This record gives sequence, structure tokens and C-alpha cells, in this order.
Amino acid sequence: MKSSASLKIPKLDSWNPRKNLPAKIAEINKERDFTLGFVRAYIPNIQSVHPKTRKTSVKYAREIPINGCGIADFVAIYSDKTNGKSKSRLPQINSSIIRAFELKISDWRRAMMQAHRYKYFANSSIVVLHSDKLKNALKYLDTFKKINVGLWAFNPKTDKIITCYTPRPRIPLEPKYKPLALELVTKASKALHSS
Repeated sequence: MKSSASLKIPKLDSWNPRKNLPAKIAEINKERDFTLGFVRAYIPNIQSVHPKTRKTSVKYAREIPINGCGIADFVAIYSDKTNGKSKSRLPQINSSIIRAFELKISDWRRAMMQAHRYKYFANSSIVVLHSDKLKNALKYLDTFKKINVGLWAFNPKTDKIITCYTPRPRIPLEPKYKPLALELVTKASKALHSS
């Protein structure tokens, strides 16, 4: 596996709402940097973060838009490794697990609302906060559990991921959106590896 510093994280090439902002504001994006730092810490450590998973193939991308469900900051698809017999480049829909992540530096309430929407296409949805802001959100851990949205924290200085609650994967609320998420992440991953 590549070292985390050289890990390339594909982004789906689509319309970006930040392009509506003035150039100076649009180029300052602490949340994007926070997301990239998290992904670089998460991908090499998937087995330790999800020790019970049997899915060994992972495709991932950031900023995946699902119409009506929002734009997920980061989406990872876990599937069984194929032995070359599959004709499709898409992971198998029913056996794949989609985890959608919403990363916020501080606003955990907004993150929780956004992550809840990702449950329409994802098997599991997780909020990742800056570790300095975790204390306030932990007071509401029961709420995260009741709505089945995960709560994690990330310290970008130490690359430490703290998993407070990780929901078990479930069938998405609207399974018809799952194939689109699979397609978009696969498309972004393919674009990265073909360039």
C-alpha cells in the first residue's frame, strides 16, 4: 500500500458550489484540507478501524453528489476482491458496503443532519469532527445512536482517528440510489488511475 503522504484521493469531476464564491474565499478551504488529511490517515488503516470486515477491496472518492441526498465529503465502497472473473468494473451492488462520511471542523449539528441524508444511498453514514470539537458532540452520542449515524473524530496533527460510535451497515433507506453511488465512486477511481 502507498504511504499516506503520497496517497491520491480521487474527486468526482462535477459542478462545485465553491466556484460561486469570490476567488480569494474559494481557495481557502480548511474543511477540504481536513478531509484530505482524514482520508490519508483512514485508507492505510482500514483493517484496524474496521477489524471485523471481510471486504478487502476498497474504492473511494470525495465529494460524491447524489441528487436529493447531498454531496458526501468522502465515500468508500468495500467489496470482495474479484479473481478476474467479473466482467463489470462496478462492485456487486448487493454485496458491497458503502460508507459515506461528512467531515466538519466544528459544526456537529449540521454534520449530523447531512450525514443522516447519506443513509438514503449508503449502508453506513459517519460524522467525522475535529478532535478538539468532539467533547460537545459526545454529549449527544445517544442521538447519533438513535438515528444510526456514526460519530468519529480526527486529529490532523497526529493523524489519529477516534471511533466513538460506528453503526453496523444497513440497507440504504432508498436502495435505488446505491447503484448511482457505486457508479460515481468507480468513475472517480477509474479517472484517477487512468491519468
